[in-house]
Amino acid sequence: MLYDRGLHGRGAAVSPALLVVARDPASEARFGAGPWDRAVLARLVVGLNRAGAAAIGVDIPLGPPSAPGRGGASSDALLSQATVLAGNVVYPITLDLHPLKTDLVPALSPSEAHPSWPLLPRVPLALPRAEPGAPLPGLARQARAVGHTRAPADPDGVVRRVPLFVQLGDRAVPAFGFAVATVVAGVSPDQIVVERGSITVGRWGRIPVDDRERALVGWVAPRRLTVVPFLDLWTAVEERRAEALRTLVEDKIVLVLTEPARGVHRTPVGSVSDGEIQAQVLNAVLTGSWLREAPLGWTLGATLVIAALTAWLGLVLSWWAALVGVAVLSSGYAGALLLSPPLIGVVLAAVPPLAAAVVAGAGALLWNQLGSAHRLHGLEDEIETIREALVRQESTVEALEEDLETARGAVARSTGAERDLLQVAEALRVELAAARAQEGQTRSRLADLERELRAADSRHVELDDAEQERLRRRCAEVGIVTRDPAVLARFHDLERAARSTLPILVLGEPGTGKELFARAVHRLSPRAGGPYVAVNMAAIPLELFESELFGHVKGSFTGAVAERKGYFEQSDRGTIFLDEIGELRADHQSKLLRILQEKTFYRVGATRATAVDVRVVAASNRDLERGIAEGWFREDLYFRLKGLVLRLPPLRERRQDVGPLAARLLEDACAEAGRHVTLSESALRALEGHDWPGNVRELQHCLRQAVALADRAVLVAEDLRLASASEAKADAAGDAAVLVCLRQHGFDMQATARALGWDRSTVTQRLKGLGFRALVESGGDRRKAALELAGAPALGRVVELKLSEYHEHLLRAVEPFDSVEAALGACRRRFKNLPDRHFRSLELLVRQHFEGRPRGARG
Repeated sequence: MLYDRGLHGRGAAVSPALLVVARDPASEARFGAGPWDRAVLARLVVGLNRAGAAAIGVDIPLGPPSAPGRGGASSDALLSQATVLAGNVVYPITLDLHPLKTDLVPALSPSEAHPSWPLLPRVPLALPRAEPGAPLPGLARQARAVGHTRAPADPDGVVRRVPLFVQLGDRAVPAFGFAVATVVAGVSPDQIVVERGSITVGRWGRIPVDDRERALVGWVAPRRLTVVPFLDLWTAVEERRAEALRTLVEDKIVLVLTEPARGVHRTPVGSVSDGEIQAQVLNAVLTGSWLREAPLGWTLGATLVIAALTAWLGLVLSWWAALVGVAVLSSGYAGALLLSPPLIGVVLAAVPPLAAAVVAGAGALLWNQLGSAHRLHGLEDEIETIREALVRQESTVEALEEDLETARGAVARSTGAERDLLQVAEALRVELAAARAQEGQTRSRLADLERELRAADSRHVELDDAEQERLRRRCAEVGIVTRDPAVLARFHDLERAARSTLPILVLGEPGTGKELFARAVHRLSPRAGGPYVAVNMAAIPLELFESELFGHVKGSFTGAVAERKGYFEQSDRGTIFLDEIGELRADHQSKLLRILQEKTFYRVGATRATAVDVRVVAASNRDLERGIAEGWFREDLYFRLKGLVLRLPPLRERRQDVGPLAARLLEDACAEAGRHVTLSESALRALEGHDWPGNVRELQHCLRQAVALADRAVLVAEDLRLASASEAKADAAGDAAVLVCLRQHGFDMQATARALGWDRSTVTQRLKGLGFRALVESGGDRRKAALELAGAPALGRVVELKLSEYHEHLLRAVEPFDSVEAALGACRRRFKNLPDRHFRSLELLVRQHFEGRPRGARG
């Protein structure tokens, strides 16, 4: 390799190239895996010197003499003689770095110091220190220079900087690679000045170092260094191929790394040995590729700019656009981190700017959350106020419609006073038109606010309920699609229990996702890296139960031609899922109980027990507690399995999940069929209105069938082949179905009437009847009756307002009458569309009112 800068200073021609001679498997096959005979190295040094090597660095430890099996004293003498003859050999010395016991700097004796080590100034320096030891070995005394190989790692365990000098007494011991470079350049010790935070070497000028005299090396990939296997070079020396050897090493620095790696360190270019680190130091000296850390001003400026841009992105853009912007910004700075060392020789700080980006992003997110939360809270309050006003306006409209109908009936029956009645009717029509107009305006305002709320909610959906949103995302990661609070609450329990060894029992109807929850337990547990084995207990043949679960040994029964591990042994250090646990026979239950208690079992035909470490998750669609009472399930086994019981609700109890599930399943069905279809609004309403006795499996089958059989690209309700229209209407006629529809639409009478295909007055009469019955059953407690009808606390206020309006309207209607019979007769005419089954409740309310009214009183 040739370099155009380095040893000869600025404007020089070409500095010597670096050749690394490395130990390789072929060399070890010939000379052994341990330290080699130093006679081999002596012959190599002589050959390199004769071939014109500019300098020779030999990485062998200086210390005790060679062992007799490796040449002994004679080999050491040969290497020492070769070192003297060459005159340009450099060796490393091993130094232990540790603080001195005193601040006094002892002067080294001539036997302890090497002539190539410069004297240190008397001012104290922050150099790494080593205790003076024994006199230098003879081989070191014959070397042209001696250097250290110490390279302490940074706090993260990565070696980036190398101390160019280590203090030994009053001398500065250079790094091994640095010492080789000084030999080539002919630098004498008096040309090296070591000061605090500065190293100046003759005409090389100042080398950038930190306050501990460590240089930041410009690491290059090992493939960019010229590396020659030792055996190739040795063969050329041994066969006396002088011309080939001269071509290879003439005027080059040869670094011989033949010792077994004494230490391996993590570096920016991978794991390397001490000798390879010194090769990087030597390459940095030759090329002048020292790096320096970015000035403090650069770091502060980059930190402020990145923090400001991140905060601006988070405050101005939507969350996804801000995320993309921050990703681009971070990628750009990461690219600058990679490109700045080779381009400008500066290492930029990584932690402060990126940490500032994280802090600024978190601050912007928090600010957006607080602002959005405040805005959402205000919108929700305003919507709640308008909803209450709308309820009252609806009740007013409904009451006026009833009054108008009553007036029209009176006109039809009257024989006189038609003019007065017509005037009353006309006034009522005017009032009704005004009330309807006001209701329309309120509905329009409510729709606008709800759209604004949905827009805000779609941008910051996690603000509605941060914990539920986190759980929903975690569910999606493990394949569970849900927004139902009950399912999310069970997943929250699962998430916490998964970290323990607690057994988990999942109960629920077929198709509710029990196996998905079991897989989630495994994925979220510390055993996620272990096996997961799912076993359908109902599908195991009775005669093979023990063999399947516990395994068997060869020859234990007819057909056992080989040893087999059972399901429990296959799931060792992992999770086993025992599905349909309620289908086990009594004798099999006792065998399963034994392994759960003792954690050991016997393979069929084995005489020695096998121990396993298994997390057990069981599931059943049967009522195991009922099984205990009826005697078909063991109570002790039940208590072994029920560390945590998760009861999954059926799909009909979480209709809000039908839409997201249908979208996921439709996507899978389309991929399977190789076509693209979507759901219409009518199809989605039909799916949400179906009870799904088969739960998610039935929903999946329905959508797969529709995708396979339907011709159109947008599926309508008919394509789903659910219940017929007449059956759906007959079912909708029941009070329970009407109440379910009311709850689904938040007791909005207009939306419910549209969904049922009725007019609003019919829905109103049905709700009035249900409300009158609930008032009777609750003893007149409106709040209790409202909660009973609402089914959820969130709808309780709306229903309570409606019940209050209906009840008060009823009382106003009967107030003018003196007797119960007259009042009931008027009610039959006024509430003629009320189903007969509910009129009994109305009659009881009227009678209670008259019984509580003072005798002789009248409205």
